[in-house]
Amino acid sequence: MSASLKDVAAIVLASRGGARLERSLDSVAWAGERIVLDPAGRLGAEPLPQGVLRGGDPAQAAAAPWLLLLEENEAVEAPLAAAIAGAVDAPAARAYRIAQEVIAFGTTLRLRRAPVRLALRAGARLRLRSGLAPELAHDGGRAPELGARLVTHGAPTLAAAVEELDAQATTLATLLYVRRVRPRLWRLLVPSLVASGRALVARGPVRGLWGRWTLAVLAGYRPLVAYAKLWEMHRQEAARPR
Repeated sequence: MSASLKDVAAIVLASRGGARLERSLDSVAWAGERIVLDPAGRLGAEPLPQGVLRGGDPAQAAAAPWLLLLEENEAVEAPLAAAIAGAVDAPAARAYRIAQEVIAFGTTLRLRRAPVRLALRAGARLRLRSGLAPELAHDGGRAPELGARLVTHGAPTLAAAVEELDAQATTLATLLYVRRVRPRLWRLLVPSLVASGRALVARGPVRGLWGRWTLAVLAGYRPLVAYAKLWEMHRQEAARPR
């Protein structure tokens, strides 16, 4: 693996931990740093692999010049690792978009609208874009798209997928809460439509329509649950004695 990959800090946004997080961390074992973000505190005292750190703000937790952001259900396979190495070794921009491929329920979808997942640490920060998809906001110019994809292997059953969705929604709600975002009616509707729409218009085989529809429903449900949890957080805050 290219020595330039040691200049990358892989930041994994955790929701449940366990085998999914371990797989994600294993896929970036080449990184100079591996840092787990656990904003909702769901991991508790769960041990992490040797050398993996826990952090808060990605830009402050890392020392490497480049940040790579993943969710815990995503993995970096060899083609993407090679593309990252090339971008870091001879950078043409301060940030790069990375497309996503989802393999679940008997279908494979290549999502459109690639989020920024690789960026120079200086000036980078974690944000939630439309549909509550995590990405790295950055200060500099255009962000070209790399030629390989992050891969998500979906949960093995619908029940497991719902449990995973609930955990992810808790993490997203916590991120919104610490940013003092207030739940509003339009935020219940628009992000859900955006998220489900990405799955419905994703590139993929015509067959497997049930799998596509299931992924679209789950994707739309995630921000809806996140904002419901955010509303509950604000309600509990208002009920606390002053």
